[in-house]
Amino acid sequence: MPESVPQEEKPILLKLLNLRMRLSVLKRDRTTHLDINQLEPLRQETAELLQALTDVRHGVLLDDKQKSNRCDDLVDEVCQMISLCFLSLGKIRESPAVYSQVISISHCFERLDEFGIYAEEFLEPYSNMLKDIKNVLTIDEKNEALTKPVMQILWHKFHQCETIYKKLLATIHEVSPELLPIRNKLLRIRRQLLTVACRSDFGSKDILPLQEELNDIDASRVDGKFLDEDGGTPAGQAVVTGLLDQVHQFAYDLVIVTTSDFSPALQSLRERLVEIKNHLERLALTQKWTMRQTDLFSYQHQLHDIVKLRYTGKEEDVDPTAAAAVAPVTSEVDQDRIGKFLDAEGNAPDGQTVVNFLLHKCYRMILELLNDSVPVGEALTPIYNQLTSVKQCLLAVKKTGAPCTPEELYPYQMKLASIENVRKDGKFYDDRGDIPEGQALCVNTLEECYQLMEELRQTDDDASSA
Repeated sequence: MPESVPQEEKPILLKLLNLRMRLSVLKRDRTTHLDINQLEPLRQETAELLQALTDVRHGVLLDDKQKSNRCDDLVDEVCQMISLCFLSLGKIRESPAVYSQVISISHCFERLDEFGIYAEEFLEPYSNMLKDIKNVLTIDEKNEALTKPVMQILWHKFHQCETIYKKLLATIHEVSPELLPIRNKLLRIRRQLLTVACRSDFGSKDILPLQEELNDIDASRVDGKFLDEDGGTPAGQAVVTGLLDQVHQFAYDLVIVTTSDFSPALQSLRERLVEIKNHLERLALTQKWTMRQTDLFSYQHQLHDIVKLRYTGKEEDVDPTAAAAVAPVTSEVDQDRIGKFLDAEGNAPDGQTVVNFLLHKCYRMILELLNDSVPVGEALTPIYNQLTSVKQCLLAVKKTGAPCTPEELYPYQMKLASIENVRKDGKFYDDRGDIPEGQALCVNTLEECYQLMEELRQTDDDASSA
């Protein structure tokens, strides 16, 4: 929970609340496409408020030692909304758009850090994302594209991600090659448990075979150690043994979920997370046609609210309005409860794993949806979608290898002609007369479609003359 807001920051807090409200109205309005001219004044206002907050804090906006307050939460929400708006406009290679990606990666890394151990190939995509983001931030900082407070926030969030990534990578290097097959088998079982946990309904029979595999791995130890072929004790025992214990606990925890002993408080959170996951899955299916990147903010916000229900041992943990009641605070902090969801009596019930797995799954899905963004403005997205659909159809026809008659190509030709007719002076315009982002991508896709049509015509001519 955030600290209380100092008196000198309260005027800024009120302005941030007002700004967030106006951004919420803008992102909810689906009657018209997002417009950079609407967004730019709000972005500028955000930069000014961040500068004011920096001045109040004596030049340091963010610091790892500094406790966050409500102002920090609002700054994060405002920056996320502006970032998602930039993504919706197709400006995916600009620092404002990068903010939401950094936040999503940090949420994923926090979940990864909880589980602790991963294979190198699993972390590789995250490494590539961090490299891309660092490149964008470095260029924008050099060009002074953003104010110093905004860049400070972006770099602060980025370095948090980088720190967790390096920590996860370090555990990989602790395991000797001889133990990698066992580690990889345990990681596979953990992935299967995650898949089971993310179902809306599962039974103990789904977990039993995985528990048997774990017991077989456990039984292969000699005096509590995993040995190599020569009877030696390879390095990485603590990592692999810790992973075995962790996966054993996960499996036990998931069995609890299938019984009547499962906590109603955790069941409530589980149902909320399953609902969010189902919504995100539907978005993934219809993303190309209906999703606006700003739609993701509400899901991020809901997940953030659930994470905040975890017990931290602070007085601020008491929240009578929370969906899952939190423990009464005593003078002693129970370290075993830190980071866990508590029931109405203040206990940390078994079954936490299902909630943690669902959180991990939802954050991963949001990151994947963000990474699927293309540099095409919202106004141009329908045309781009039509072009990619025509291209996919033509590629499918070409793949069959069969001759394609002019009559069979006619529908594709007509569709491309209708798209071509929308262009003026070689450009696509929106309903305001502006030129949206993504011109080059749309024109290139259109030309690829024409090229495929020509190849299919040539195939038909060759077949006719044979």
